[in-house]
Amino acid sequence: MCGAPPTVASNWRTPIRRSVSSSKTAKGVLFLDALRRRLGDDPFLQLMREYFSANTTRTVTAQSFLDKAGAPFAVDVEEGAAYLTTDIFPRLRSAILVYGTLRDAGANRYAAEQIQKQFLDRYESAVPIRKDFEVGDQDLRARDVVFIGRPEANSALAAWSKSIGLDYDEGVFRINGDAHASERDALAFAGKNPLDPAHMVLVVAGNDALRTVKLAAGIAEWKSGEYLFDRRWQGACCRIREAREMKVVIDKPQPRRLIN
Repeated sequence: MCGAPPTVASNWRTPIRRSVSSSKTAKGVLFLDALRRRLGDDPFLQLMREYFSANTTRTVTAQSFLDKAGAPFAVDVEEGAAYLTTDIFPRLRSAILVYGTLRDAGANRYAAEQIQKQFLDRYESAVPIRKDFEVGDQDLRARDVVFIGRPEANSALAAWSKSIGLDYDEGVFRINGDAHASERDALAFAGKNPLDPAHMVLVVAGNDALRTVKLAAGIAEWKSGEYLFDRRWQGACCRIREAREMKVVIDKPQPRRLIN
């Protein structure tokens, strides 16, 4: 991103609390960023100054700002971060879980079942689970697809990896050119369904079977936001860039206690 103008993806560092409303807040930030890029910096800043000056101490509505800007509230799915990982929660009615069978099949199936159980806390029906070889484009076109297992383990995800912008080769995934090859690394990746951008794709994958299961087990606690990735951190990091969000989880072993 060297030499490129700053965007919400490069500057936003505020964590967002987990909820459906947090997704709306995030999309509000993305809308303002898209509006700034569409208008240009100077006209956008002039718009903000005029709106602030005209409405200081007044109660305002979102619609009043949209009227002033002359723009509808919409995040262009062709540009910017169209989906967050947590956007899957309000989409469970049309969701489907697809787990990999090429490698780690038992662990991937277990991870899919753990995600299904957590989804039941939010939606009254069980999200269907399918094996990777059981689904084709027609089955996934009108779905919000959750892939479990990395591409070398999940043939359905491997077929879509290039079209969704996922760079994951065997046990190594890359973000902004940085390779994450540790067996303790895992990735939650959100993007557009390449067959219908009105639906999303969510990838839940670890560099080994255990990390896939551990990432899946904590899906209910995921939070959306923008954090600077640092290998020294313990816990979760995520990064919104272009039309996808990526959350990197580093699972470090706890220090052993010495017993005398």
